[in-house]
Amino acid sequence: MQALKIIFLILAIIAVPVVSFALVRLLHKMSRGLSHINRTIDDARPQVNLLLSNLNHTVENVNGELDKVGRLTEQAQGMLERTDKSLSSVEKALSSRTARYGGMLAGYYTTSALVRRILRK
Repeated sequence: MQALKIIFLILAIIAVPVVSFALVRLLHKMSRGLSHINRTIDDARPQVNLLLSNLNHTVENVNGELDKVGRLTEQAQGMLERTDKSLSSVEKALSSRTARYGGMLAGYYTTSALVRRILRK
């Protein structure tokens, strides 16, 4: 049993520095990787700022155009409402008895004028 304890002790004495060295190496590689990522981000920052500035300008232009479209839509809606009122007034005028009688009289007058022309020939 004593020999087994000594073997485990020797393995532990060897394993601790090996694991420590592996961890230090891993942390060093991670540090270099993060350093590369940091440099890449620093290089990209001005381009990203320019893109965001252009995007902001584009959004402002789109908002201006949407305002124009909104005003045009409101004007078109107003015109449609006025047209609807006008058409309903014309419809009421044409559906009245006076308009019907006037239409009938105009039809009779035209027909009688046509018949008179035919009879004169």
